[in-house]
Amino acid sequence: LKRGADSARGDDTGTLKELVASWVNDEFHPTPLIKTSDKHHQGFMNNACGKLLCPAEWVKAGVRDRTTAFIVSENSWPLFMYQNYKANSGDLERNLMKSKLLVMGFKAIFTSPSSADEADGDGDGADIIENNRRARRQLDQVKVKTCIRFALSSITSWHTVDGDFDYEIFWNNIVDFFENAPGPAARARLNGLLEWWTRKVFGRNHRQDLTPDIISKMSVNVLTAQRQQMEDSAFDSD
Repeated sequence: LKRGADSARGDDTGTLKELVASWVNDEFHPTPLIKTSDKHHQGFMNNACGKLLCPAEWVKAGVRDRTTAFIVSENSWPLFMYQNYKANSGDLERNLMKSKLLVMGFKAIFTSPSSADEADGDGDGADIIENNRRARRQLDQVKVKTCIRFALSSITSWHTVDGDFDYEIFWNNIVDFFENAPGPAARARLNGLLEWWTRKVFGRNHRQDLTPDIISKMSVNVLTAQRQQMEDSAFDSD
């Protein structure tokens, strides 16, 4: 099982390693462009990757020097997790977990790399709600957010701890965000976020519009009625 989990993790990180570099190049046009086959110049050495890895509570100044005033750890939400990669310091929950990069990463791993190109609209894919429910029991399965964080970094092989950043605790923080809502208002916001993800991955669902009258006019039921009519007509002719 451990070997299988390690293999799956390697597949996920390998899939995103080149894809994330290409996405960052397309989105931010850094100079020079990120090499998809070489991570040594990523992380905080690269302005585009550094911006995405930057904690939400402060700007990137001083990060490269690893000063005590700027410690990058799992206790901060990175900007790559925010919609448009911008955080509101007065409301850090707003637009968290809604970045285009996260959606693209999710689709690349759970559906197909080509489906990631459709991140701007609604689409099809795996169950984000169930993934969050299982997350605490399956910490060996590196999920999208940790995979993308690794892909943006400069480390070339997977380690649970990268400098001052602990990936396992980071994932636990994400799970806690979803599971430990302080009250009904926060739970309602989380449900809205999960609905947003479901729409992004599955597309919009219109099953609630399928009334009995509409269903009765659809081909399965119409055919059933036609066959019965033919059967009755044959019986009457006998």
